[in-house]
Amino acid sequence: MLFNELDNRTARERINLSQVWQTWIEAEDLRRHSFLGTMAFEQRDGTDYLYRRIGSVGKSLGPRSSDTEQLLERFKASREQNKTRLQTLSENLNTQAAILRSLGAGRMPIIPARILRELRIHGKQTGLRVIGTNALYAYEALAGVVFEEGATATGDIDLLQDDRRRLRLLTEEKTFTGLAKLIQNKVDRSFQARNKRDYRLTNDDGYMVELIRPEPRPAWKKMVGAESPFEGDLVGAPIIGLQWLVNAPSVDAIAVDERGFPAPMTCPDPRYWAAHKLWLSQRDDREPVKKGRDLAQALAVIALIKERLPQLPIDDTFIATLPKELADQMTGPHEKKPNQGPNW
Repeated sequence: MLFNELDNRTARERINLSQVWQTWIEAEDLRRHSFLGTMAFEQRDGTDYLYRRIGSVGKSLGPRSSDTEQLLERFKASREQNKTRLQTLSENLNTQAAILRSLGAGRMPIIPARILRELRIHGKQTGLRVIGTNALYAYEALAGVVFEEGATATGDIDLLQDDRRRLRLLTEEKTFTGLAKLIQNKVDRSFQARNKRDYRLTNDDGYMVELIRPEPRPAWKKMVGAESPFEGDLVGAPIIGLQWLVNAPSVDAIAVDERGFPAPMTCPDPRYWAAHKLWLSQRDDREPVKKGRDLAQALAVIALIKERLPQLPIDDTFIATLPKELADQMTGPHEKKPNQGPNW
């Protein structure tokens, strides 16, 4: 499994896309934090009061006065400025996406990219990490390369949950919603679970979203975020070995979807991801076809790190941070040793 360096034009346009996205999401965060709902004077017992309303919740900001009148004017002016800024940035995103499409630079399938955008919009710090094959999109974005065709092909997206805290996603009405409802309402209504406590959603095209979490130690230990407070929401499946990835340092990257739009990703440090893939490739309970792909992906990411990501060294200091199982794999027979003479 090899990778190719991006040409200068594509690399530059991807940087431009990332910059526009970052400015857009900052403006969107501000809108959701400060400008949702309405602000207006309402009469109560013959007196005008300034009310701020979001959904069904209203809060009085005081009786009419020069201060509340100025507050209302500042709110209206700032909200309009934010609206104009978002419109301009949205047009810029559309333009950048068109440029990247014309360059043939689209990468991630549309459905997972839409899911990742909605997760970022509705949850600034969800604690979710993308693992599995889709993480390759983040690592190639970090390194300014693209993996060879077929390396990133997959029919699902694995979302790793840190079950030490609850997953909270905020709606436009300032209420919380579950992961399943967010995906169904904002991405694709055809996504359905197989039962009320499933860890997987599948849409009409067969694409799957899987919520997984580390297997607790001991296995019967109750984790704060293991159960969703929302009826019918996804319940993360506990899987052995994921503790390494949930505790690993994270990296953030902006991948590009097939239509040229940004896909914000948070993934484990690629060194830990590669070590985990090596570990999976040696497990007796792993399907043989998956073991071969695990090994190929791990070796490709290790090569990528060594050639393109010197800020993430695979050295003795890093190896010392790994559990023994992973350290043994990272220094195993696949690793090329310095030439010390004939291998008699």
